Amino acid sequence: MPNFEYVARNRGGSRTTDTVRADSADAAVDALHAQGLIVLSITATGEKVGSAVAGGLSFLTKKVPASNVAISTRQLATMLHAGLPLIRSLRALARDEKHKELSSVLTSVAGDIESGETLSRALARYPHVFSSFYVSLIKSGEESGGLDEIMRQLSHYLERTESIKRKVKSAMSYPVFVITFVAIAGLVLFLKVVPMMGKVYDGLDTELPALTQAVITASQLVTTYLWAIFVLLAALAFGFSALKKTASGKFLIDSKKITIPIFGSIVKKLVLAKFMRTLGILVDSGVPVLSALELASGSAQNEVITRAVTEICESVSRGSKLSMGFGEATVFPEIVVQMVSTGEETGTLGTMLSEVADFYDEQVEASVNGLSSLIEPLMMVVIGGIVGVVVIATFLPIFNMSSAIKG
Repeated sequence: MPNFEYVARNRGGSRTTDTVRADSADAAVDALHAQGLIVLSITATGEKVGSAVAGGLSFLTKKVPASNVAISTRQLATMLHAGLPLIRSLRALARDEKHKELSSVLTSVAGDIESGETLSRALARYPHVFSSFYVSLIKSGEESGGLDEIMRQLSHYLERTESIKRKVKSAMSYPVFVITFVAIAGLVLFLKVVPMMGKVYDGLDTELPALTQAVITASQLVTTYLWAIFVLLAALAFGFSALKKTASGKFLIDSKKITIPIFGSIVKKLVLAKFMRTLGILVDSGVPVLSALELASGSAQNEVITRAVTEICESVSRGSKLSMGFGEATVFPEIVVQMVSTGEETGTLGTMLSEVADFYDEQVEASVNGLSSLIEPLMMVVIGGIVGVVVIATFLPIFNMSSAIKG
């Protein structure tokens, strides 16, 4: 009988981490629920991250694009709303799905339901496709009897998240291309063009202008120590990866992400938008506030938010208002605190959180578009500056010699 490590909350809201012996992950969850615990995550001890606890999936399984999951969720919601049976709907989606991994998963889920499983427990067997947030909402829909409505909200959430992600990638693709071009152009100039220029002037018995000498010296340094530059970059990448795997390192990196000039505000708005939207949907779906906070903090994928949410959970567990907890966590702007407070007072907390998320999504779009339009001419100036310096350094000795001859 295998051991399972779990993270759960008790009725008082306290978080606990322990292990339990059970025949399967589902059996372990049932046993913990019987003890009055709300299971936040469960993993078979000794298994690598990425392998499924149940369902026998290998860690080599292909990642399913979120866009495919969103489309399938939207189609399933429509089928259920039209009155089609769940199993029949899942099998129809599996037949039409172009992504082989998702098609296989949907077929397996339909088979699990035929064997007596609930939809949420069947989906939980495939964590590489359906997140804990997704499964929790499905479970809430099963308990409330509004599964089709929950799936509609889920599809809207996934589509909105993917839309913002695509817009950010699209807006930043050109600046990234330009920066890459600048780097390549600079290497070509310093590895090929400038050395040729240096050989030409080596045969001349004349003192080179300071600018020309500086460019040639820089080219020599780049050519000589190019291997060292690549080694340094590889070491920095390795160090960054190792640092990111530690709790303190991840917190340091995530805190810098949201505070660096220019880009930090965009990253922070993206993180807040995703966290608020996830929390709003969970609250609207009837998920308990403490569990909703835990799940939403995981979706933010930022250690600063995760630690802040832990403090909020402790504050709420002691009987404080949710808005008070948000106010004490300095990472959340005043507009968030005010909207949470309004939502608590009016009973529309989920709606208020979704409106905050919409606000930040719009802010992100505007900021990214503005940054993109600023970076493009800036990169053109940089490219022109580099080429201009090399051209001037190349012809400056010729101009000097011409002046000397005339003199």
